[in-house]
Amino acid sequence: MKRHELKFVVVLFLALTLFTFPASAGSAERTFPSSVNSGEEFKVTVNVSDYGAAGQVLEKLPSGFTFVSSTLPKRAVTVNGSEVSFLLMTEKSFSYTLKAPATTGTYKIVGILRDINKAEFSVLPADCSITVSGGSSGGSSGGSSGSSGGGGGGGGSAEPQSNVESKELSKKSVKSGERVRFEFSQGATCIRYVEFDAKKSMGKITTIVEMLKGQSKLVSGLPEGTIYKNVNIWVGSGGIANSNNIANAVVGFRVEKSWLETCGADETSVALWNYNNKAWSKLETAKVGEDSTYVFFESKTPGFGSFSIVVPAESVELKPSKPVDTTTPSTEKVETNPATNENKPSGWGSIPGFESVVAAGILGVVYGILRRK
Repeated sequence: MKRHELKFVVVLFLALTLFTFPASAGSAERTFPSSVNSGEEFKVTVNVSDYGAAGQVLEKLPSGFTFVSSTLPKRAVTVNGSEVSFLLMTEKSFSYTLKAPATTGTYKIVGILRDINKAEFSVLPADCSITVSGGSSGGSSGGSSGSSGGGGGGGGSAEPQSNVESKELSKKSVKSGERVRFEFSQGATCIRYVEFDAKKSMGKITTIVEMLKGQSKLVSGLPEGTIYKNVNIWVGSGGIANSNNIANAVVGFRVEKSWLETCGADETSVALWNYNNKAWSKLETAKVGEDSTYVFFESKTPGFGSFSIVVPAESVELKPSKPVDTTTPSTEKVETNPATNENKPSGWGSIPGFESVVAAGILGVVYGILRRK
């Protein structure tokens, strides 16, 4: 490094040490293919903004995925096991290459953006998943494949796979102007199909349904009433299943008649509830058929994510009694600034490259200077 460049770094060090930086509203969005073949290399692109004088993106890779390279200088990238750190200076976008594992399944990549003040923001979308298939040995086009138990394949969503009772996948080509139907014919879950009108062509995408063992870890509480099943539905990746791309979405599901009889519930009271914007909403639900074992229903939904199939709890007349505190004890850590920590992935450890604001600034400038050499 030349003498005048060294002086510049020293001056910047003093500036970063003595001065604070205004709060930012950083954002990061990740895009990559919805499906790849086992062992295939593919590109992930991250668009970032508003992280201040320096920032850092931390990506947590699924088990079995291998980091190959990045468009950033090597000195700006740190690989620590399954976690990869990308140091940013002025970049608005960067890409990196991963190699898919040999094991097929659906996997999840999660990450955070840290700005110059070390405030953290989730890399969006939160339901960014990728399906690894066996290449030419895969099933027929438009078909579905399922798995049961813990779901297998390293997990298909942010839901801990230990909470997944069973899972089923369905792939379809989505073309603009067509009505698309993803069917789950193996019956691994209580979801029978997902259907919507495509406003745009999105290529071949995968829809995943997960039937859970208990309450989803992605929701805070459950709707009032008796729960039949809790499920997650993930359509495509990169947040493509939004109001700009789809319309008139419905979910078809089934409920066991024996369960309804045990609960003493009327089939007309069954409803699908959707969790969105941190709140539950009851969806318009109608019976569409039945057989000797199940009653079949269909619900209109504004989007996908976490759902619960619910019947109202039996009404019981309560006698006056001493007031009881029904507030559920919270074990969650209280955040001093919830707005900046909304939807932040948990479990992030310390990764070299951004231990402090000063370190980030210095490293950012150093690699920026060296990059121009």
